[in-house]
Amino acid sequence: MKKFFTILALSAALVATSCNKWLDINTNPNYVGEADMAMLMPTIQLMTADKVGYELSLYGSFWAQYVVQNANTNQYYTIMTNDVTNSTFTSPWTYFYASVLPRIREVVAKAEEKGNASNYTLEAKAMLAYSLYLLTSLYGDVAYTEGYLKETQTPKFDSAQEMQGIIIALCEEIRAMDAAKAAADEVQNVSVSSDMVFGGDTDAWFQFVNTLYLKVLLRDFTANKTKIQNLLAEDNFLAQDAAFDNFANEANKSNPFYESDRRQLNTDANIRCCSDVLNVLSATDPRLKYYYDENPGGVVMGAPYGQTVKPESSSRLALYPTEAVYFSTVDEALFLQAEAYARLNNAVAAAAAYDAAVKAAFVRVGCKAADATALLATSYLFVPGTVESMVEQVINQKWASNVHGLPWESWFDLNRTGYPTRGTTITNESGVLAAGNYPRRFIYSKTSADYNPNSPAPLAVDEKMWWHK
Repeated sequence: MKKFFTILALSAALVATSCNKWLDINTNPNYVGEADMAMLMPTIQLMTADKVGYELSLYGSFWAQYVVQNANTNQYYTIMTNDVTNSTFTSPWTYFYASVLPRIREVVAKAEEKGNASNYTLEAKAMLAYSLYLLTSLYGDVAYTEGYLKETQTPKFDSAQEMQGIIIALCEEIRAMDAAKAAADEVQNVSVSSDMVFGGDTDAWFQFVNTLYLKVLLRDFTANKTKIQNLLAEDNFLAQDAAFDNFANEANKSNPFYESDRRQLNTDANIRCCSDVLNVLSATDPRLKYYYDENPGGVVMGAPYGQTVKPESSSRLALYPTEAVYFSTVDEALFLQAEAYARLNNAVAAAAAYDAAVKAAFVRVGCKAADATALLATSYLFVPGTVESMVEQVINQKWASNVHGLPWESWFDLNRTGYPTRGTTITNESGVLAAGNYPRRFIYSKTSADYNPNSPAPLAVDEKMWWHK
C-alpha cells in the first residue's frame, strides 16, 4: 500500500484536531489530541504537492507557452488569454497561509522543543524556504515577518526584495546546520516513513536547499557572484529528484493535474500542444511522445500560442495518473549550474553541466541518455560564445525539458531571462493584455485584500517584479 493513503487519513485527523483545538469543546476521544511531527510532515508535503501539482502546473503549462486551448471547449481559455482577476488566485494563497505555513511552524516548534530532532527541523525549514520562494515568485510581496514569525490576522507585508534576502538567509541558516547531527537525529527520530519526498535522507534535503539557494541567488547574479562561486565549488546539489510520487491510478488518489483535468471535467480534450515546443525540440527527440499524445499517423502536432485549435490538428497534452509532482529535479539543478557557469564565462564547465542536464532530463521521463547524447552532438550541441548566447542556450534547453516536471519554473525563467525569445523562438502573443505585455504574476487574493487593510493593492497580472527582465 502506498504512503499516499496514509496521508489522507492523517489529513482528516489533522483537520479534526485543529477544529477541536479552536472550539475547545466536545473533545472527540477517537482523534489524537495533538498531531506529532511524523503526522504533520507528510501533510505539509501533500498540501504543497496539491497546489504545485495542479494550479502551478496548469498556469505554468499555459504561461510558459507549452499548451493551447481546444477550440471545441472553453475550460482554460481565460488562462491562455490572461483574462484573470483578483478572485482567480485565492486558492494557492489561502492554502499556503491557512494550511501549509502553520503546520511548518508547528513542526519547527516541536522539533526545537524535543531537542534531538534536527532532522525534522531541516525538513520543515527546507519546506518553509520552498514555500516562501513560491509565494514571492508568484505574488511578489509576502507576509512573513508578520503572518509567519508573528501571528496576526492583519499582517504587514515584506517587499519582494526583502523576501529575497529572507529566503537567502533562511537557506544559509539551514546550510549552517550540523549535517552529522541531523543524520544522527534521523536514527533517533526516524522520519523515513513520514518524509514523502526523500524518505528521511538528510543529505538529500541539504542538496535540495543548496539547489534552491542557487536558484534564488541567480535572480541577482551580480550581487551574489561570490556566493554563487563558493556554492559551485562545494558541488553538492540534487542527486535525486525532489518528488512527491505517492499516487495511485484511482479516483481522488492520482496526480492532481491528471485528477482534475482527466477525471473530474466533462471533457478530457481541453489542453493541446503549442507549436512553440516543436520549434525548440528536435523532431527526433523521443521526449515529444512523452509530453504529448500522438495524433493519427504517429505525429505530434501543435498550434501557435494564443490560438484555439481543433483536436484533429493538435496533439493533446499527455498526463499520467501516477506521475510525480516535482519540487525540483536533478536536471534543474544541473541547468542552474550550467547557467551559473555561463554567467561566469566558464564555457567548459557550462557545457559539461548543460550536457549532463539534458541527459538527466531524458532519463527522468523514461528516455535513454544515449538518445540525448546523439542530439547533443547535433541539434542540441552547446556552442561556446558570449555570456548571453551561452545563457540563452541553457535556458532554451531547460525550457524544453520542463514540459513535464516544472512548467511554472519555465514561466519564471521566461520572465527572468527573456528566453526563449518571444516573437522569434516562441509566439509573441499577449491575449487581452496590451501588445508586448505578458503574465508576470498571480494577483493578490481577493480575500486578503478584503479583510486585511495592510494587504498590498492588487497589481495587474503583467506588472513586472524586481527580478524580471
